[in-house]
Amino acid sequence: MRFLKAASALALAVVLTAAAAPPQAPAPQQQRNAAPTAPADAPSTVRATTLLVEDLDRALDFYLRLGLTKAYDRTTTASDQGGVVGTGDLPLTSDPTVGRTVSLRGAGGMISLVAYDKPKLASARGNLAALGTGDIVIVIEVTDIQEIYKRLAQIGTRFHRSPGRFSGIDVDGSAINGQQMYAFDPDGHLIQVIQRGR
Repeated sequence: MRFLKAASALALAVVLTAAAAPPQAPAPQQQRNAAPTAPADAPSTVRATTLLVEDLDRALDFYLRLGLTKAYDRTTTASDQGGVVGTGDLPLTSDPTVGRTVSLRGAGGMISLVAYDKPKLASARGNLAALGTGDIVIVIEVTDIQEIYKRLAQIGTRFHRSPGRFSGIDVDGSAINGQQMYAFDPDGHLIQVIQRGR
């Protein structure tokens, strides 16, 4: 689970680029400090962030309240051709016989929720109250943060910060301002919700 979290951090806000091979191998120290460059014609694309969750319906309700829409919903079992999706590839904490995947679409990408059962996965997170190495923060931009705040409060969401003003520098170097809040999803993933301007 830590592998998935580390691999999927901020996938909705960032496009990763593949490193190009330098013409000559630099000295070891230079190689560690050199910034990777991307081939101009073949940048990598982040398609989705996958979150392993304990209760898929509860997690689904949370993300639908953020304004995402369901694009895919499939349950697989050990008796299906190919077995339970992901169990042959992922380093899971148990060997489940049932899995369900729901993909949610937003304007900037997708979040997939995956839950396994019979048996359920054990949590690989030691601290659900604070962040540490290996945790992720997902950034979701909305058009009405106050409405989203109300929707999340209705289901008892734990907030790190309620909506408040912010200003800063965007990834392209331009000034950005608006409102933001931080909320934990039902599995303890931290979600930064922003609304630009206003």
